[in-house]
Amino acid sequence: MRNAIKFILAVATAIILMLVVRAYAFTIYKVSNSNLNPVLKKNDRVLVNKLDRARFLRGDIVVFSADSSYVGVVSGVPGDTVTFDSTTYVLPERCGCQECQCKERAVFLIWQGKERALIHKDDIIGKAYKLTLTGK
Repeated sequence: MRNAIKFILAVATAIILMLVVRAYAFTIYKVSNSNLNPVLKKNDRVLVNKLDRARFLRGDIVVFSADSSYVGVVSGVPGDTVTFDSTTYVLPERCGCQECQCKERAVFLIWQGKERALIHKDDIIGKAYKLTLTGK
């Protein structure tokens, strides 16, 4: 009986630990379309590091949230001059409000194949890394 209780406790602890890690540190997303071809193809999987949100560079693959989760590639970083919808912008490095001037509200230009989007740093879930499975 003791061994059964120890086993159940070990399994429950492992499940709780897995859920915590998946909710706050790492998770896996499946690419739902082929817009990012050749970088990512439809049904590719990416490992998202939710803890790595301090700095994004051009070419980084990121997962961001708008009304649902999307995968994209950073094509413009704060301070860059970009043309978006036939208007030229300088991507802000700080929040636009006068009170805080917070660096955490920086804006990035994200490439999603045929589309580009202006995304606040707060909306980026984390940096993504393509998972490669060998044997196929």
